[in-house]
Amino acid sequence: MVQKENALIGDGAAARLASNEEEPPALALTPLLDARPRRVLLMLGLFLLAFVVLAARLLYFGLQHHEDLRLKASAQTRQAQDRPEIHDRGGRVLALDVPTSSLYADPQILLDIDEVAEKLGTVLPDLDQEKVRKDLDTKRRFVWLRRYLTPDQRKAVFDLGLPGLYFLREPKRFYPLGSQIAHVIGTVDSDNKGLSGIERYIDKRSAQNRSVEKPGGDEQLVPVQLSIDLRVQHVVVSELQKALDLYKAKAGAALVLDINSGEVMALASLPSFDPQNRLQAQKSDRLNRAMRGVYEMGSVLKAFTVAMGLDEGAVQENERFDVATPIKLGRFVIKDHHKTKDGTMSVREIFTNSSNVGAARIARKAGIDQHRAFLSRLQLLNRLRTQAGSAGLPLQPAKWRLTDSLSVAYGYGLSVSPLQLASSAMALFNGGNLVRPSFLRVDASQTVPSGIPVLKSSTSRFMREVMRANVQKGTGRAADIVGYRVGGKTGTARKAKKGGYGKELLTSFIGIFPSESPRYLTYVMLDEPQKVKATRGQNSASSNAAPLTGRIILRIAPLLGVNPILPTKKDDN
Repeated sequence: MVQKENALIGDGAAARLASNEEEPPALALTPLLDARPRRVLLMLGLFLLAFVVLAARLLYFGLQHHEDLRLKASAQTRQAQDRPEIHDRGGRVLALDVPTSSLYADPQILLDIDEVAEKLGTVLPDLDQEKVRKDLDTKRRFVWLRRYLTPDQRKAVFDLGLPGLYFLREPKRFYPLGSQIAHVIGTVDSDNKGLSGIERYIDKRSAQNRSVEKPGGDEQLVPVQLSIDLRVQHVVVSELQKALDLYKAKAGAALVLDINSGEVMALASLPSFDPQNRLQAQKSDRLNRAMRGVYEMGSVLKAFTVAMGLDEGAVQENERFDVATPIKLGRFVIKDHHKTKDGTMSVREIFTNSSNVGAARIARKAGIDQHRAFLSRLQLLNRLRTQAGSAGLPLQPAKWRLTDSLSVAYGYGLSVSPLQLASSAMALFNGGNLVRPSFLRVDASQTVPSGIPVLKSSTSRFMREVMRANVQKGTGRAADIVGYRVGGKTGTARKAKKGGYGKELLTSFIGIFPSESPRYLTYVMLDEPQKVKATRGQNSASSNAAPLTGRIILRIAPLLGVNPILPTKKDDN
């Protein structure tokens, strides 16, 4: 019996040989064979049903996740972009991004718009609830509710637990120095895009100049290093503000430039503005007077007149001119307040005494065409463009006539910005090379460009001498300070008004130091200074702009590495 079972089950060939034998009973196997197909089908059916349910859920969650990703991607296209830091020449931070959270909503997920508006109003009191309701009543999937939340505001909104509200990480521009250097740095809009100043320049740069690749492949923003020296900037702003208070002037501007490289070491315009407040920057009294404002500068333009006469060969250093006889220009008369024994002055004396008649006679002898061509060569008649923006367009006569040339010679009839005048003036004192002003630091390892020769070196040498002489014994004596040889020229101009000129004054002073081999040029301007006790009732440039320049140079010279000198018999300083 055992052998038959083994043959049947184990060997098919043996089973065929034993086919004539009696078939074994199969009653025990039949029920199992009949039940197996039904059980398998049932199990397959259950597995199929589970698979369908699981697939449906996965599809649901997949679609939901895709929608979330789409919404997130849509939100990210609206977020503010990262910006590089801005540093001064010493690496001090002037502007940077700080991480913040901004609040937006998906109106299609919100359960109750009124509830959302009311609850948000409890944690964000200044939020316009009616505007929120109106904005959320839309079929759009993205609505900004509040940009740049503080950490406390974010937590308060989060604690509300309202579905359909989301946070997005956004960088917000922060200016640690506030208004101190606002006119150079500029501002950004609500999306962190540059609107003015260096901020706008950054957006114009190519991506290659803005970033480098990290080893991991991520983009790293490279800080923008300015020519500005924060220490010098602080001094200039501080002294300018003191001057506005002391002389009761309504506004002012001041500059410090490297006379050889053109680097702007400091630029101030007061009143200034808070760069965090874009609307404040748009107010007319917060105008960047150092760059955007254009003014008739008065006698500082005589420096250009004297240089023009000498450089063009129209006059000689020792040549004397009649300054006693007034010059009539139609209904206007050019005359001097300075008297001489013989009624004449040399070119040097015309400069140091700030003679209007003498300057006009130099321009007349040079000729209209030469005068205009000289000023054009020194880029005083064309718009000046810099990294921090364009200067105001100079206002000049549409067609130069003799009266225009004579007026410009002593400081009227041509309006320019302080930065443009200072930029052109550098060539008068640095050996005759025209250099463009730069708000970006010049790499010390690179050769500083010498500029474009526009003036004879002999003319530049003479101009340095008369600038020093003017501070020693001319109209700029109040700028003379112990330890430093300062050269300079005053400018006092009546402000134009409808129908002529009023009594209000614009005073200015252009300075250089050290005068024998200038390294830096300064320029200050005061708008409508008053006659005060400190100036003994005077309000000309010699009584306010000149001493302001002296105070600034006394404080910034050590910071710039200009060592003081001991007095000598030839030079009291």
